[in-house]
Amino acid sequence: MKIQPKNPHYLKVRRIVVGGLAGCAVLAVLLSGRSRGPSPEDITTDMPESAVTGVTEEDAIPGELDWEYPEGWVDYSDLPAAETLGDENQPGLSNWRYLLVNGLDRTNYMRPSYYPDMTPIEAGYSFQTRAAESLRAFLSAAREQGFTVSISRTYMSYQDQKTRFNGLSSTLYDQGGITLAEAEEEITRQGYYPGADEHQTGLAVNFVDENGDAKFSTPVLAWMTEHCAEYGFILRYPEGREAYTGHKAEPGHYRYVGETAAEYIMRKGITLEEFKSAYDEEGSVTFAW
Repeated sequence: MKIQPKNPHYLKVRRIVVGGLAGCAVLAVLLSGRSRGPSPEDITTDMPESAVTGVTEEDAIPGELDWEYPEGWVDYSDLPAAETLGDENQPGLSNWRYLLVNGLDRTNYMRPSYYPDMTPIEAGYSFQTRAAESLRAFLSAAREQGFTVSISRTYMSYQDQKTRFNGLSSTLYDQGGITLAEAEEEITRQGYYPGADEHQTGLAVNFVDENGDAKFSTPVLAWMTEHCAEYGFILRYPEGREAYTGHKAEPGHYRYVGETAAEYIMRKGITLEEFKSAYDEEGSVTFAW
């Protein structure tokens, strides 16, 4: 699945073109007025002072007209510099924090041999060691607000995904009407094949409240969505961005990407796919796993 976010340079070009046309139109009107002289209305009628609408300095931008962004538009002109996203071992977007897994894009999946270094967090759940302290801090902050929040899922190995895949395929096959191979292809098409679950990265975590609930309306998840970027996490599958993630909205599923990327992604209301594709469009980075 190739994501095609809007090019930030498009906005600049559009503004220049629209501004130029507007300027020409204004100049034509002025020249026309000079050639025919002032009208009687110009001489005898003063505009009431109450009808004059002042323009603030910040709004008085020559050559720009008011227009609404198309639905879903994202202005990527303030992307953080790629070189600020890495560390001493993995510079830029090749950094481990930005590992992309998208089950519907069959080029972005995990290999069977990928075993991240994991650290126990609580209740038998572990998280990738390099981000474990961030998860602990995130949980502690939520609990200090008086919320009861628990982890419901973190790491899922390739073998566990394979077991799930076989179970889903067998269930579909048992319903009749298709072969086992066709059932497996259908489950694969839905993005549930081994290696297609980003929990294998060790950087994904699912939360629930005291009732085991994981809905957008749950107060604890509302708070966590608002503050997750402060701890380097994003809401991985937001509502309304399914076309980019290939995944249904999942309000309890968060993903560690580091504070720089998380702040940008959450502020823009976009996804990890869109964030990385914005760099792809500039031709600066290629992502393949």
